[in-house]
Amino acid sequence: MSDTRVGLLLNNLPELQALKRHLAILAVLQRLVADTLPSHLSNSVNVASLKGGELTLATHNGAVASKVRQVAPRLLSFFCQQGYEITGIDIKVQVRMYDKPLPQKKILLGDNARSAVTSLVERLQPSPLKDALKRLASRSSGD
Repeated sequence: MSDTRVGLLLNNLPELQALKRHLAILAVLQRLVADTLPSHLSNSVNVASLKGGELTLATHNGAVASKVRQVAPRLLSFFCQQGYEITGIDIKVQVRMYDKPLPQKKILLGDNARSAVTSLVERLQPSPLKDALKRLASRSSGD
């Protein structure tokens, strides 16, 4: 479903109007957080939720969470000055998942290791282990 269809649903279904207002408030709070915090912190802080006057901020790591906890009273005061009824700020660490997976490790064997693995492969009965060792032995030398 594209963003356009979601936008149409949010605009046209009366049941979702409260959700739309809540999302708009979260977006404004996210901009305020980004404008208030130094750039090296604001890039690592996201507004996660606002429930019952409690604002939850998600940070990418513990160091950022610690620094944000130090400035939380100032943020709380700023939000109140802007007209938001926020009574507390909760800071959570939410580890960021990267889009690119880590590269797979490629093991290369030297000549002696390759011949030892080949010798072992010849003695094994057919099995998944034998197939895996064949693939390992077929790799070129890392020298």
